[in-house]
Amino acid sequence: MNTPTKPSAYRKGDVVLVSFPYTTDDGQTQTKRRPAVLISNNYNNARLDDVLLVPLTSNITRAAREPTQVVVKMDTPEGKQGGLRLDSVIDCTVIATIPKTLLVSKIGSFPQEVMERVDQCLMIAMAIGRPIDEGEIGGTAGGAAFG
Repeated sequence: MNTPTKPSAYRKGDVVLVSFPYTTDDGQTQTKRRPAVLISNNYNNARLDDVLLVPLTSNITRAAREPTQVVVKMDTPEGKQGGLRLDSVIDCTVIATIPKTLLVSKIGSFPQEVMERVDQCLMIAMAIGRPIDEGEIGGTAGGAAFG
């Protein structure tokens, strides 16, 4: 399902390949393609040139103990809908504003249950609703897992 998408057609929950910009040690800007999930609302997705994203990573080591991470296994219905090729973590501690021109293609879309958990993780990451002090969430069950 690796198909180009019209810029206005992106929706919250879409999993996209992104050319993420980064700076090398010698100060040069390069890009690396990686999957990410759109978290900006559909109203803004339709009218603005930029979208809000959180990246996916296959490094699931710490995700089980982090309340700001959502694990999605590739062989679950959620993982298949998201177009995942590897077990992945949605890392809600990394929020990026990216121009739509850097979105390469849509590879899938996460269902509402996954996005509700992403919303909860984003609220924890940004301390929305109430402040969270250092150490307060240590020892919790960690991030949600699908699969």
